[in-house]
Amino acid sequence: MARLIRFILILAVGAAVVGVASWGLAVHRVDVLLGDPPPQMGSQTTTFLWDGMAQAEGHPRVWRFAFAPTVIPGARSVNIYITPLGHIELTEPADLAARVKVFHNTGY
Repeated sequence: MARLIRFILILAVGAAVVGVASWGLAVHRVDVLLGDPPPQMGSQTTTFLWDGMAQAEGHPRVWRFAFAPTVIPGARSVNIYITPLGHIELTEPADLAARVKVFHNTGY
């Protein structure tokens, strides 16, 4: 019985480590996308979409970072979808990287 409990605890700790590492990769990708210093993005919510992203083919599971209200021109709210391995799947608006670059070039 002690072996089973130890095994379950090891699995739980392992799953927690994998989850935190995945979230860390996703946060790093968001930081790279938004640049340094990041623009004021308002309030942030982070959600892992277990059922997958309905907008993409195959409904991949992703981290969803939602920001609102932002100071980026033309983007009052921003959604960034990142896979558990740290790949940017989708941004809303689609040209978010270009808008952030223009925002940084204006001197803000």
